[in-house]
Amino acid sequence: MIVSKRITVTIQQLLLVFLLLTISACNFKPIYSANNHTYKELSNIEIESVSSHVEGADYYNHLANLLPPGKNLKYLLSTSISFANNFSVIQQNSDILRETSTITVNYTLTEKDTEKIIESDNFSRMASFSTSFSPYSNSVKQQDEQKNLAIMAAEEVRNRIMLAIESKK
Repeated sequence: MIVSKRITVTIQQLLLVFLLLTISACNFKPIYSANNHTYKELSNIEIESVSSHVEGADYYNHLANLLPPGKNLKYLLSTSISFANNFSVIQQNSDILRETSTITVNYTLTEKDTEKIIESDNFSRMASFSTSFSPYSNSVKQQDEQKNLAIMAAEEVRNRIMLAIESKK
């Protein structure tokens, strides 16, 4: 029994060493180290406020938490988001309905001094939920889905900006 535990621990240690060697062999670099170029550039981004209801605040706050704070803000990130909601019937002659929420995000990252566009793109994400006969319940579910979509959109914008910074190096 003790021998098998030791063998298991040894195998786990070997797998960990193998994983670390594999990661270092593929040129893996942590993005959030203090001396990383991308991390430094992310800390230079000022986020323009989003004029879109509560979900715009969710997007803005999550993005502000994702980007590291900085003092030398040389970039401006402008974003517009919009939501669309649709219903769909799952089965004919049935009361089963699903509501689909779609977020559309347009963002532009510009240099503040030169007003040169660094990155500009748009994308959409979709989520859905089952509805019920309770209007209040449906409203709460819709707000939750839109909040989740806004948070996912903030993460997507951050990832796309990181890719743009890395590709410019």
